[in-house]
Amino acid sequence: MISNRYHGSIRLHFLLKLLGGMILFWAIVWGLHFLVYGERLLPSNYVWLCFLIPAAAAMELAARSANRKSLCGLSRSQLWAVSQREILFLLVSIFGVLVMSRDEQLSRVFLAGFVVTYSLWITWMNQVGHRLIQRRLYRNSRNRLASTVVVAPPKDIEDDSAMRFTGNLPGADFVGYVQYGEGGVAVLPSHPILGDFDRIGEICSEYHARMLLALGLDDHPELIRKLQKFCDTLGMRLIWVDNNKRRFSGNLDTHQNGSDVLLTNWREPLEDPMNRFAKRLVDLVIAGFVAVTVLPALCVLVWIIHRIFSPGPLFYKQPRTGRGTDVFDVYKFRTMHVNDTPGAQAKVGDSRIFPGGNFLRKASLDEFPQFINVLRGEMSVVGPRPHFVDHDEQFCEVVEDYKIRHFAKPGVTGLAQVRGYRGETDTDQKVRHRVMMDQFYLRNWSLLLDIYIILCTGIQVFIPPKEAR
Repeated sequence: MISNRYHGSIRLHFLLKLLGGMILFWAIVWGLHFLVYGERLLPSNYVWLCFLIPAAAAMELAARSANRKSLCGLSRSQLWAVSQREILFLLVSIFGVLVMSRDEQLSRVFLAGFVVTYSLWITWMNQVGHRLIQRRLYRNSRNRLASTVVVAPPKDIEDDSAMRFTGNLPGADFVGYVQYGEGGVAVLPSHPILGDFDRIGEICSEYHARMLLALGLDDHPELIRKLQKFCDTLGMRLIWVDNNKRRFSGNLDTHQNGSDVLLTNWREPLEDPMNRFAKRLVDLVIAGFVAVTVLPALCVLVWIIHRIFSPGPLFYKQPRTGRGTDVFDVYKFRTMHVNDTPGAQAKVGDSRIFPGGNFLRKASLDEFPQFINVLRGEMSVVGPRPHFVDHDEQFCEVVEDYKIRHFAKPGVTGLAQVRGYRGETDTDQKVRHRVMMDQFYLRNWSLLLDIYIILCTGIQVFIPPKEAR
């Protein structure tokens, strides 16, 4: 998770700066063409020059030291130094090529205007823009970053060790320390001491913590393993500092932050903003196509079925649990008679389902209104299926790390559904299998995996599996 956020935010910040630079370039070219020079300044003469912008930016990023590729945690003076490097690389590239080519068709007014505006853009993006991007990428539905509790021994609390990670952990908002071990703290840190380690569960619940940072626990690997289980149970992310990752098993995710090595036991490709952007783009394309072409015809078909078998509302809304345990209303075509038990799962031979409703459920046609949820950003086309709110509480008692599935947006379809784990979850084994598939999807997401799941789902619409209810 931590490396996905770091490297993805670097790429996103780079591309946004580059996009802004290209827009400035062509805005100035066309502005001077239409408003000042006319035919004396032809945009076609500047096509070759615009390629120097990405070339210079890529060379600067490649030559930059590893600890400054991400701007998180850098001081204003360090950010200004990075900005100067980027501007210098562009100047050397442009004027170097101009000197060698001796091109006299390029407007000096254009060059001066572009260099000044580009310098202002780069400086703003480095000083302010990257912070706005971080806050926008990893905020929750309440428009806040994830509340982060720091577990540390008294010495690290006195040293205020969390301060060196302020701004270095994308999406983290430190709320205070939890003290591990005995001893007093002589020097109060900048963040408050929330309590002792034996109250960590109460503290995390009280502050709605979504992330836990463990510092100064290098000599306590067993405690880290316990914290891993604790965080998995609560649906939190654990990050700890340890320069010897070999003492921990599993497929760990690591990131070098200066002299510190940050570790987490969860690899999440979807925490990379570029991956999230690609997935969201696919969601919008598919959901938009379905909403325009398929959904209107289905609405007419379902309306006719309702008129014949069970007059009543066309759509059915029900609260479900989404990403980060946020609750939202999921849309479905109504497949049951209007009843007083909407929260109960459908079973074989359920008397609440009207005859035409069986057909809709068997072919998964009742799920198509959920593409409205996709367009609203509450769901994805592919992801863990959203469960009833009360079922989430029940399933947490069956699978300890059940809440991990809430790390991603729920989906209209999912890996568990195409692998046969759909329909009624009437046994603990079915719940465990679903969660296992959901967690595999989170750790191994790719666009190819999404495409595979979508194709399998399409086949199941025409050849419904026996598990369909």
